[in-house]
Amino acid sequence: MADIRTLSRTYVDKTDLFRIKLITLRFLREQVQNAKGNLITFRPSKVAQDLHLYGRLELRAKTVLIRTFLDDLVQRGYITIIKRSARGKVYGLYKTNKLWDMLTLYEPEKVLELLEAERIQE
Repeated sequence: MADIRTLSRTYVDKTDLFRIKLITLRFLREQVQNAKGNLITFRPSKVAQDLHLYGRLELRAKTVLIRTFLDDLVQRGYITIIKRSARGKVYGLYKTNKLWDMLTLYEPEKVLELLEAERIQE
């Protein structure tokens, strides 16, 4: 994966990127487990806010990392973009989607491992 460029610097810290992906998957798993319908929707800022990722420093960088990971999942067909607005994109995960099944069956660590293994095969 290429380095991620934010307003303040180029982000190359792989352990932090791994942690961000894992926390995002934990958020999605929690949403899937509590879902009443066939679709969950979310924004990157909501993911960061709900997981208390926001600190005074690197606020923008962490949101950019989450958005980059979500855009990667969109490209690979795991989630979809429901709406675009001035506030950004709204992402959606349908119950019929493969990622929904993975999140219900496995722990977030295993889901991330499966996603990364699939990326290597591509």
